[in-house]
Amino acid sequence: MQIAHVAEFDDLLTRLFVPLARLAMGRGFGFRDVVDPLKRAFLIVAQEREGKQTDSRLSLATGLQRRDVVRLRADGLAPREPSSPARIVSDWLRQHSVDGRPTPLPRLGPAPSFEALARAVRQDVHPRTLLDLLVEAGTVRVADDTVELLSRAYAPGRGSSEQLAYLADNLHDHGAAAVANVLDGPRFFDRAAHYSGLTFAQAEALGRIYEAKQMNVLQVVGERAAGMQGDGPVRVRFGGYGYWEEGE
Repeated sequence: MQIAHVAEFDDLLTRLFVPLARLAMGRGFGFRDVVDPLKRAFLIVAQEREGKQTDSRLSLATGLQRRDVVRLRADGLAPREPSSPARIVSDWLRQHSVDGRPTPLPRLGPAPSFEALARAVRQDVHPRTLLDLLVEAGTVRVADDTVELLSRAYAPGRGSSEQLAYLADNLHDHGAAAVANVLDGPRFFDRAAHYSGLTFAQAEALGRIYEAKQMNVLQVVGERAAGMQGDGPVRVRFGGYGYWEEGE
């Protein structure tokens, strides 16, 4: 039974790692490049579970060699800050909306303005740099020195560092929700519909239907969240995805 259990878990991890291996190899990274991030992930989880611990106890908890624990802890294990453009959009919707609709903001000047909003999110990045990212992504437009929010979500350019940050944030939270449901019992909504025997055209047609409905749901949630206080300690993420490929 134990052998079967180990084999089952091995198959599970292999399936989970395949998309990550595809991403790494697609960006020119090999196995050696992903070893340290995997070790770092084990350390992060061990510190979450064990609290502040010695290097030796973390080594025992993770199975890592003590010298790796010392080195990685010295490098720092702090999580990356959320995407700055995404935070600007979120804060804009929460702070500057009327009847659920975002209000245009002056580009410069004291609050309420885009400049003030951007500086509240990142003081070490010039507001113009953040504005250019949002304009390039089609999230905002600028006319007569006024900035208008066009989308309730920031969609970064293909292959950009911002898109990779989004990928990490979304997969992390989806994975965290699914794992929590397995380890702690059902807590977070996690459902999917899957079918086979379709053509690519049929799959794309279903994808368009799902995307339209999903965007409506996200808009409703966004409008409700914008009307909430927004100063509590809890962050949330709701999302959806669609995927199709040839195969069973």
